[in-house]
Amino acid sequence: MASDLIANRPALFKLGMLALLLGQMSVYYDTSPKTIPHINTYLLVNLVLVVAVLIPWERAASLIWLAAWPIGALMRLDWATRPTNSDVFWATSQGVDFLLRGLNPYTQTYTWVYEHQPGISNYPAYSYFPGGLFAETPFYLLGNVRLGLALADVGTALLIYLLARERLGMWPARLGAAFWLLFLPGFQVPLLLGVLDFFLLFWVALAVWLYTKGWAVGSALATAMVFSTKQYGFLFAIPWALLLLRPLVTGFLERRQAGGQGRNLLSTSRRLWLAPISGAAFAGLLVMPLFLLSPRAFWDATVVFHAKQLAVPALGTPQWNESLAGQLAGVGLVSPEVATPVASIVLAALLLGLMGVAAFKIKDAASAGG
Repeated sequence: MASDLIANRPALFKLGMLALLLGQMSVYYDTSPKTIPHINTYLLVNLVLVVAVLIPWERAASLIWLAAWPIGALMRLDWATRPTNSDVFWATSQGVDFLLRGLNPYTQTYTWVYEHQPGISNYPAYSYFPGGLFAETPFYLLGNVRLGLALADVGTALLIYLLARERLGMWPARLGAAFWLLFLPGFQVPLLLGVLDFFLLFWVALAVWLYTKGWAVGSALATAMVFSTKQYGFLFAIPWALLLLRPLVTGFLERRQAGGQGRNLLSTSRRLWLAPISGAAFAGLLVMPLFLLSPRAFWDATVVFHAKQLAVPALGTPQWNESLAGQLAGVGLVSPEVATPVASIVLAALLLGLMGVAAFKIKDAASAGG
């Protein structure tokens, strides 16, 4: 029976969707309408899909797959247009407004935050890298920066499907994308708060997909957006940069071992060095102008502010602090007094470890090639 189910990929898709839909109904059946205004509509749609899963109709799986896209998009539109007092939402909106008026978003006072959260006594300047502001600009002009987050999340679902289809097959890929689209807890709180992680995930998925298609320059540009959107994007950007640089270093070592001239490497490997240079140049174009306008303000907002953040009592709630220092202190691994230097050491060690692994891999590849 199990082997038959695995062989029948549409049936496995229906089973997975049944687990998702029933799980959501069991969690949200008593949820307050104040928390989720359209919870009854969500539950009714879930119930319709559950019935479609259970009926013995061979095309039911395809029907559910097609329905997941408009349903997922409508749910995100609902959450993206709900009223919110989120400081991140209002800071992002006013940061884009500053850009459009030719002002430096890292040296301005964010008055909209105070208007919607009177309890905040000292909100800093925009505290993320400017890539998110640039990406949000067209959606701010449409009236709501969260529309960009909703669109990015749907785009991530599409990229997940495209990536998985070539490696796992059509129906497993559809199952993964449908879970991404319909899993309500995955987007409701982040979208309501207006956080930029939806853009970050989209750029990561886009970079991976472009690289698998052999479009290294496009992948490098998407990676530059990862690095330029939020600080912890370097966890992806640095190993990805090493991946783009590895063919250059490998070719250089192989040429040296073969007695060739290393200085001819750039002239004979334009396709190899074009991608990393394009990515670095694009990231610099996004970040450096605002950094050069006021280096101290930029550094204080994007580095010092986050380094000083420690755990809050609401750890584990939607308002928990996401900094590494905050997490280390919040779970009790270190005291708040030493959390920031410990976190800095951990991040430095992680970076050195990534570079060390890349160096060994490059050396092994060169030896194998020789």
